[in-house]
Amino acid sequence: MAKTGKKRLIKFWKYYEQWYETYKVNSVKGATLSKYKLTLKWVKKLVPELMLGDMTREDFQRLINDYGKSHEKPTVFDFYHHIAPAIEDAVYEGWITGKNPNHKIKITSAIENTDKGPKYLELDGVKKLEKVFHEDKTGFGDFFDFCLRTGVRFAEGLGLTPKDVDTDNMTIYINKTFNYKTKEYGNVDYGEFMPTKNKYSVRIIKIDYKTLMDLQRHMEGLDPKQPIWPTWYDSIGRVSSKYGKPRIFNSTFNERLKRMCWQAGVHPITVHGLRHTHASILIANRVSIQSVAKRLGHGDTETTQRVYIHLLDELAQEDENKILTVMAGI
Repeated sequence: MAKTGKKRLIKFWKYYEQWYETYKVNSVKGATLSKYKLTLKWVKKLVPELMLGDMTREDFQRLINDYGKSHEKPTVFDFYHHIAPAIEDAVYEGWITGKNPNHKIKITSAIENTDKGPKYLELDGVKKLEKVFHEDKTGFGDFFDFCLRTGVRFAEGLGLTPKDVDTDNMTIYINKTFNYKTKEYGNVDYGEFMPTKNKYSVRIIKIDYKTLMDLQRHMEGLDPKQPIWPTWYDSIGRVSSKYGKPRIFNSTFNERLKRMCWQAGVHPITVHGLRHTHASILIANRVSIQSVAKRLGHGDTETTQRVYIHLLDELAQEDENKILTVMAGI
């Protein structure tokens, strides 16, 4: 794509296709690339005749509004997030000669967000859920407890092998993920290893004694390069006729965790909610935002601050009260 400084005579959906093939195909994971492909399908469906050079802020806002007619707000935001950089690049190249279409776009949705509950648990809820985890004999409790105590992403946890566990130093090395999806998410077969989300996701995480004991129990007899948790699931799951072994679905794990939450008498969260819970507990106990960001595999503290701003605001208020108390004692 050469810089021309002139309005480009190409349909927006075609430009977007060329854009993600140029800038994203070899730089993002298969799962992320699939989102760009899905975004392209919707752009082509909603604005098939829109020309790149004629695109205005109103056109972009209308695209977002139309997508929001059938999607919840978080999904609409994700849709916007995958399109906006392409528009910014087109403006930079001079292919959109008018004002920047990506100016103060509002994320709208006509669909009520059905997920209104908190995405994490407070410490008292965690303690109730821990009891259910400990009583569970299927192995799900061990896996969920592992996610809760380490804060790893679902695919990162599935990608852990005995070779990644340092029993002497009580650490785990997150350096890959496990592809539990299909080839539509890349050129990697189901059950194979994939790179982490980004370079910052490669990290060493300190673990507690309980987590180490659970891992050692599930690692027993495994090849050093064999995935620990998928191997456990192979022993209890229903065999898939297509794959010849149990197929891992994130939804299956979320449903099992939901039942355990009900059993514990706490509001249901997802497996990813265990990661949020992990971070929330650390922040509430005043672990530095830098340490939390590093443990979660965030590239910078801004990401961590944005996700957990609600907790940081609460702590800031506590600090304000503490400052007043200190000043009053002078």
